[in-house]
Amino acid sequence: MEYGWIEAVHKNKLIVVPQKGKNQFLPANRIAFSWRGEKLAYNANQAHELLEQHLKTAFHFMKKLELETIHSLLDEVREYTIDEIAADFLDDPKDSVCKLGLFVALREDVFWFKHNRNLTYTPRTADELEVLRIQLARQKERQERADSIQEWIKQLESGEWNEKSERTADQQLWLDQLLDILIKGAESQHWKEMSSHLEWGATIGYDEEKMLKNWLEKAGSAVSPSRLTLLRADIRKKFPEEILSEAERARNFPLVAVDRISEKIPTFTIDAEKTQDYDDAFSVIECSEDKLEIAIHITDLSSFVTPGDKLFEEAEERISSVYTIEESVPMFPESLSNDTFSLKAGEERNVFSYNFSISQNGTWKLTNVVRQIVRVWENLSYEHADQLIHEDRDFWGLLHKFCQLAQEKRMENGALNMARKEFEFDISNPEQVSILKLNRNSPSSRIIEELAIAVNRETGRLFHEAEFPGIYRTQSSYKIVKEPEYENQQLPENIRVEPARLTTIAGTHAGLGCEVYMHATSPIRRFVDLLTQHQLNNLINDEEPVYSSEDMMRWAEAITLRQRKYNRAEKNILQYWKFKYLHQHMKELFEATVRKQLSNNNTEIELVELDCIVQVSGLRGYNEEEQLVLRINEVRLDPLKLVVRAFKSCPEGESPHRLVSVD
Repeated sequence: MEYGWIEAVHKNKLIVVPQKGKNQFLPANRIAFSWRGEKLAYNANQAHELLEQHLKTAFHFMKKLELETIHSLLDEVREYTIDEIAADFLDDPKDSVCKLGLFVALREDVFWFKHNRNLTYTPRTADELEVLRIQLARQKERQERADSIQEWIKQLESGEWNEKSERTADQQLWLDQLLDILIKGAESQHWKEMSSHLEWGATIGYDEEKMLKNWLEKAGSAVSPSRLTLLRADIRKKFPEEILSEAERARNFPLVAVDRISEKIPTFTIDAEKTQDYDDAFSVIECSEDKLEIAIHITDLSSFVTPGDKLFEEAEERISSVYTIEESVPMFPESLSNDTFSLKAGEERNVFSYNFSISQNGTWKLTNVVRQIVRVWENLSYEHADQLIHEDRDFWGLLHKFCQLAQEKRMENGALNMARKEFEFDISNPEQVSILKLNRNSPSSRIIEELAIAVNRETGRLFHEAEFPGIYRTQSSYKIVKEPEYENQQLPENIRVEPARLTTIAGTHAGLGCEVYMHATSPIRRFVDLLTQHQLNNLINDEEPVYSSEDMMRWAEAITLRQRKYNRAEKNILQYWKFKYLHQHMKELFEATVRKQLSNNNTEIELVELDCIVQVSGLRGYNEEEQLVLRINEVRLDPLKLVVRAFKSCPEGESPHRLVSVD
């Protein structure tokens, strides 16, 4: 409210001289309260002196008023004018200065009375007062929190609060909320309140993200780019205490009483050197020049992780293990995935055994699937297995030969032999990242790939023939857009094919050359394999399915969505470390291929040596598939960005960057 002196009336408008500022011409309805003093003013200066005296008296009187008492003596719901209230509660209702004090008291009150548009006042009901008490308490709490947040930010910026400082419960809650906003953006449940406290807009952008990261880092809760990527993909590293307790209980379960495969039969796993969660193995039962009898074993979780229990629900929530170059995030606690359920050498384990008879023409015949107990002889690395194959020891050479024949038969059925690039990263020193090119077309890799394909293909066939509910993995026919440089070996960029998908309807997997295909080989790592295993147990025992087709359809959709997020997270983390590597090799030359020109004036290129697809600016005018040599002039890590200079060929005396290759 403003106070002033009505000097005159001009054309039905009041000329008001305010205490400060220019004169105002106002209609009568803009005047909330007016009064005459005993002594009239002759000019504006005298009026303002009187006004100061009146206001001082009115404010002094206002402080003596007890609005709570006035409220209690008036009727609820009814509207009262200022004159009516003055008549009942002022000693002298005609004293305009005291009435001014009453008016100001009522205008400043936000609790006892409702303010009506016609300048009347209605006492609030008891229910209305209770609601208002709650609202005012919340407003006070929000304001106190906003003040606390601003104070915490000042402490962080000044260094008063740092990573060594102890945190109160409220400070920790605030940091947790900041992290949630950093992960979920405007979708966070804390965004609306926090953005109001921080006076941010309706959306969160790069600048806001940078501030969140800065505050978390200063408080000792820094979030690495890779961890943020995992969190944004809903990938949880830690297991709840109840799941860890359930895992300990499962470790004490006795083996299911089934037949044991003879320990005289050679039984092995083949995995990467660092692998600990061994979920498949194989035994060579009989070996001759024209025939091979083998059993492929898949660790049996069906009796230990059952529908409705906590471990099953946790696996359903996680969907799969996640593997990045920094760490592995298992689907089950490590005490189970790396020990109890793992086919560790020397330990007895329950398995599903797929028994195959393989002929010299490359035909694989599944003779049966049974539940057994097996003890693995040795957990072999790919390198060790390759050595055994090279030396042609025992059955190894023949097994490799039959697996090569199996691949050739699949390729006759249209399977692709993709020349995928794989790398080994050493990030133990983040400032000295090392990348080696790997050969994943080794003999032992061929064996493991064909064994897995055989199990997954035959599982799909069993389900399809029995019309048993299951989740199939299908892939539509592909199109070759460029002939391979090397016979029978295609590059991914030369193929146009839809991604494989999960469905409850059996169909071909064109890329693998299989008429039907299911995931069954990794129940430790993939929830869909665990579902398949439960169904398979009932199928081979001629029992009713555990799950219906509707259950499978629901899971197929959920798994697809979650796996898409996981794949994107793994790819983004890989990309981040490739950029770290590029940052360490600034000014060097890298061979590149132009993939396509983008609408945002950027160009999508592939750094060939690193199998790294990125967007760069300043490369307009180049055609798709055009070969370039790029000098890396600048690398930004947050967000990822490259600044490059292009050459048609290497400048004289220089050569492109090359990675070291290992077998």
